[in-house]
Amino acid sequence: MKKNWKKAVALIMAAGFALSACGGSSSGQADSGTTAAAEAEAGQEEASAETDSSKPSFVFVCTGQLGDKSFNDSANAGIEEIAASLGCETKVIEIGRDQTKWEPTFQDLAEEGKYDVIISNGSSSAEVIEQVAEEFPDQKFVMFDSTMEEDKYPNLYAISYKQNEGSYLAGVLAALVTESDMENANAEKKIGFVGGSEHPIITDFLVGYIAGAKSVDEDIKVYVSYIGSWDDTAKGKETAIAQYNQGVDIIFPAAEQAGLGCVEAAAEMGKYIIGVDSDQAMLFAGVDEAKANVILTSVLKQVGDSLVRMAEMEMEGTVPYGKYEELGIKEGGSGIAINEYYEKNVPQEMRDEVEAKRQEVVDGKIDIPTALGDADQDEIQALINSVAP
Repeated sequence: MKKNWKKAVALIMAAGFALSACGGSSSGQADSGTTAAAEAEAGQEEASAETDSSKPSFVFVCTGQLGDKSFNDSANAGIEEIAASLGCETKVIEIGRDQTKWEPTFQDLAEEGKYDVIISNGSSSAEVIEQVAEEFPDQKFVMFDSTMEEDKYPNLYAISYKQNEGSYLAGVLAALVTESDMENANAEKKIGFVGGSEHPIITDFLVGYIAGAKSVDEDIKVYVSYIGSWDDTAKGKETAIAQYNQGVDIIFPAAEQAGLGCVEAAAEMGKYIIGVDSDQAMLFAGVDEAKANVILTSVLKQVGDSLVRMAEMEMEGTVPYGKYEELGIKEGGSGIAINEYYEKNVPQEMRDEVEAKRQEVVDGKIDIPTALGDADQDEIQALINSVAP
């Protein structure tokens, strides 16, 4: 199926965040329950009146909160697009970060058997999903942002993203910005990175960012901080302020909802920021222009796009269950946002240089380090140490 769903996902995300920003339902889909049984039974209405019962149905179990204008909202937008454009029945269940809810929720949904495919974020819950997939071999599962041992779980498909590739381009841009005469840049060659917490995927963001920055200036300094939370926006703001006060003029936060505090700090202090996972500048467009204008671009982990792609394959019977796929810039799974704010606020010569780097990545001419897989962790730490203040 050939559909222009990437553009549609972006439009749906922009429209839906007015509702989801408070952590509530987006288009009436997301539920918040108190027990696994209640979660599995509550709100069984369809996401779209136009759904077709002959098509596969999907339920997204969000092991976090919606309204982060980032990772979870990107996934949610993909689910909305599956209902809107493909006509499939969908449901979103928001169960938060209480891990005691995770396994019983997946078990209840699998036992009920109402949905053809159960979808969730595997970066933190892969072990639980694999266990339940093994327990219920007739239920199909999809986990994103995770790899898996191939051929061990024939009813499970995993999607991972080469976030280090999009982050590489972000590092190139950050280094160019900090060395420029742009309005909010200073003379110091200092850029920042803020993670929600230390995690291999977050380190993968970081090493790509560092490699991109060093490709511009080998001597650049990268300030690295961790909030210790994925949803504490106040702590995120405090962390960003501390970096800006040390001379950093642009920060890349990979911290889900907590990263919104970094955006707030940038807007208040007249600094720059690079968004993550979703096209965050466009989510603030027309709502908070001060924030939209300090977000020069966003590193896109195309979760929503990848879920729509998976749903199309499910309709065609071509999902490679038992396997996992890695999606990078070339495959449309990673990249940076090119939008009106990027074009307005980033000088053309910088955009040209970033585009040249992007093409080199697509052509396989750049070997970007990764913190995942069989990466040498001593080498990864040496790279991080090489840019420490």
